[in-house]
Amino acid sequence: MQTVSQPPATTPKIILIALVLMMVLFVAVMSWLGFTRHDLFNSTGFDLAINEQIVWNTMNGRFFASSVEVDNSFADHFRPLLGALVPFYALFQTPKTLLVMQALALASAAIPLYLLAQHKLQNRWLALTFAAVYLAYPALGYIARFDFHIEVFAIPAFIAAFYMLETGRWTAASWFLIIPLLTKENMGFLAAAFGVYAIIRFKKYKWGTAWLVAGLLFTFLTIFWLIPAVRGESADAISRYAWMGEDPFEMLRNLLFNPALWFAHVFTRANLIYAVQLTLPLAFLPFVGWRELLLATPILGMNLLAEHFCQSTIYCHYAVPILPFVFIAAVMGLARLQSWFASQQAPSIHSGAIGALVLGSVISLWLWQPFQEVPILPSAFEPIGNAEVVKQALQAVPADGSLSLVTTNDYAPHLAQREELYIIGIPTQRVAPIDPDLVFLNLYDQQYIVCDQFRDYVTQLDKESYGVIFRTGGLIVMQKGSGSPEQFIDFVDNWNNCAG
Repeated sequence: MQTVSQPPATTPKIILIALVLMMVLFVAVMSWLGFTRHDLFNSTGFDLAINEQIVWNTMNGRFFASSVEVDNSFADHFRPLLGALVPFYALFQTPKTLLVMQALALASAAIPLYLLAQHKLQNRWLALTFAAVYLAYPALGYIARFDFHIEVFAIPAFIAAFYMLETGRWTAASWFLIIPLLTKENMGFLAAAFGVYAIIRFKKYKWGTAWLVAGLLFTFLTIFWLIPAVRGESADAISRYAWMGEDPFEMLRNLLFNPALWFAHVFTRANLIYAVQLTLPLAFLPFVGWRELLLATPILGMNLLAEHFCQSTIYCHYAVPILPFVFIAAVMGLARLQSWFASQQAPSIHSGAIGALVLGSVISLWLWQPFQEVPILPSAFEPIGNAEVVKQALQAVPADGSLSLVTTNDYAPHLAQREELYIIGIPTQRVAPIDPDLVFLNLYDQQYIVCDQFRDYVTQLDKESYGVIFRTGGLIVMQKGSGSPEQFIDFVDNWNNCAG
């Protein structure tokens, strides 16, 4: 019986060149998108400034110190892999370094995805198509667009780990599974799912049991012991599920034995659109590979059950842990379709799959391309009216990182290289101090804060302690023990409702 035909011998070189060029293009475009947003003051403190401050503090000997939400990063998330970025950040100390590293991490997943598709489908052009669809995947573009998140490194790691499972390299698979555990506390659920999969599919009982236990133990220890111990209270993310119960045990009990409570919450029109957004670019092939798609069930369930405007959408970073399994499932689903037909039909199946993938990807990009404006996200390209004045004001801020500073969400990424940084307005999870060394406010920009909140904050400042070091065109920068006290008193006493 004739086997699947292979492309000419020169094809691998062409494929390699095409794959590299696509990855380079992705890194260039997504870095440009991140840089543009940042330069237009559309990047945010949540989460670009948070992550840069952690890396900057660690570089300067303050191990994972933070201030926007908590005093130490481990009180918020378990993400020690951030420390690995310190040497690169030390060379180029700007938030743009993190954005480039993120784009590189996301692009790198195309390599193990190509290898997995080539291994399972035995067609290099089809494997290259999967890599191309991945790099053009709308959710991936939004992940790259939405500031910086260290968990993006889990995407190439999970796909590589699965490829190692498929090729019988169990030790290598374990090494790749360790990487996601270093990016976020909930990744242990997915590592545990790998263990279950290995037991059921490959009968690897020892390896599978080890990862099942290790994954669950890791997540429970980090969420219910480490983070609360450092934080002094339970992890704040748990509050997103408060509607299911007063504590984690009641939430779990309702999840298992009270489906009527959560059924209507999960099966909504918005969540149906979410499922379509995740699978349409892959011509719905992930549903054929439903067994592998089930690996993402723990995180998918968490996203669908959470009461958070961004968690069950493709527009934020919460799709990161789901995305690798959507692509793995698509590859495995197509491999199963191929096995159901005689090998003589493989060329037709491959051609049809390439056409379906290209069509699904084109339609998805037309509907949800990441360069468009989305209501729940900060603008990508809209400039603020007094951008030039903001740039002048930033130059007036003392570079001394030991000076604490209070600002708003969209200027925090430009001022994160300091020991203490605080954000007022929305969003905020921590009350800013009323005696910082510096206050940086753009009264004309009320995207995350209203005028009354500006006034509520500045009127708390000691009139005898602060002076104005910059005040032009809606921008005001105040410093304790410096600048003009008369201007500060005039600013507070003759409040002009954010007129400048």
